Amino acid sequence: MVQISRYQVVLILIWTILGTGIVTMPGTIAQFTVQDAWAAGVGLCIGGFLCATIAAMHVRFFPDKSLIQVAMQAFGWIGGEMFAIWYVIYGVVTLATVGRELSAFVVISVLPNTPEFFISTVAFAVAAYLTYQGIEVVGRVNQFIVPLAAIVAPLLFSLSVRTFEWQPFHPMFSSGWLSIWQASVVPTFAYGLEFSVVLQWVPALRTPRTLPMDIGIASAISAAVLVILVTLTVGVLGEPVRYLTYPVLEVVRSIRQGKFVERLDTLYVMGVVVTQALKLSAFQLSTCEAIKDMCHSKDVKWTVIPCALLIWSVSNFMFHNLFDVTEFILRAVPAYFLFTVVICPAIIYMTAWWRTAREVYVFNVE
Repeated sequence: MVQISRYQVVLILIWTILGTGIVTMPGTIAQFTVQDAWAAGVGLCIGGFLCATIAAMHVRFFPDKSLIQVAMQAFGWIGGEMFAIWYVIYGVVTLATVGRELSAFVVISVLPNTPEFFISTVAFAVAAYLTYQGIEVVGRVNQFIVPLAAIVAPLLFSLSVRTFEWQPFHPMFSSGWLSIWQASVVPTFAYGLEFSVVLQWVPALRTPRTLPMDIGIASAISAAVLVILVTLTVGVLGEPVRYLTYPVLEVVRSIRQGKFVERLDTLYVMGVVVTQALKLSAFQLSTCEAIKDMCHSKDVKWTVIPCALLIWSVSNFMFHNLFDVTEFILRAVPAYFLFTVVICPAIIYMTAWWRTAREVYVFNVE
């Protein structure tokens, strides 16, 4: 069986979070606080800690099984199938949301006259191709873009910092802890809980025992990038960041270096599209693996095309516009993710452990 290394796992998780996080989180956080927006970025570590705790339970007792396989063992055929269906719906809804975010971003930023359904078709086709090739290919593509990101990101940050001011951050903590907590809900319980996507890949991990630490590393790096990004955005744009849909894009568009270096937003848009396509492939891998386990199949490739068609349809019909996507993320996603990827898995692991321990006890007594 094809397996991926710890380095690839960390990179996949980082790009999964930052794929949409660098686009939407700064603006979402600024809806609640501007002066203390940087503090809300730490919420990613809280979500990462929850996922690492769940992952520790998983690899401690079931290091060679996926989440759906453990659910089948814990609840039996009927209960396991019900949770599998719920998990597949969760994957489809998440993919539809990310796909709609991607198509809306491309239309607003660079292709205003292109139909969104066409852009989403291309995005889902790319993600489906990567998914069909398997998790190793997805891991290698994530590795490939690291050198490019290591060059482009510092360049954009260094050029935009020329207009940075500290005034928007004063006085510190003036908005109160309630506003900071409200701003932290989405980073913590929406994007932060996306690290749990790896639970469905556990059989494909070369070193599953280190998964909790890998999630912790990925969450720390993602949180650090988000804090820097939010700080830079607020420092450059100030109070108007509260009213912008894509504040980071506006920061990049404001970069001017003489008469020759401008319109660097093209590099930013290209980077966002690539990372969001990788995020789509990561979640589609997890969803297709869940469908495979639910159908008790040995091959996952047959699920890719039906899954791609399903999420493309849901993406185009579930949300009427970008406002619907934002409202869904703010109002519904935190509780939905918390129940699906934290509470349910915790119940599954405890139930599976109890059933295994009881079977061992009965066997020893007999």
